[in-house]
Amino acid sequence: MNAPLGYALLRDRRVSLRAKFVALGAGLAVMGVIQLLQIPFESILAFVLPGVGAAGDVAVDGAEAVIVPVLVATLLMPYLAPKSIVQELRAEHATRV
Repeated sequence: MNAPLGYALLRDRRVSLRAKFVALGAGLAVMGVIQLLQIPFESILAFVLPGVGAAGDVAVDGAEAVIVPVLVATLLMPYLAPKSIVQELRAEHATRV
């Protein structure tokens, strides 16, 4: 699970729009399940980072509708993008670090 690689793949013009839409659609589906189960994102954030609880509640209110789908899409992109592009970007990221 390489989020920077997935984000780079989301931004890469060589990756088809179909793969990007599938990844973002899966992210929207995850967000829909979270909403259906009425899992409050702010409570999870407050549990994980207790000091940020109240400030996070104000700052993150509604942002999860954008953050969660993009996060899920970045995690899925290495599996949906063409292998040659994934390998090229992996090699590129490895030389930067």
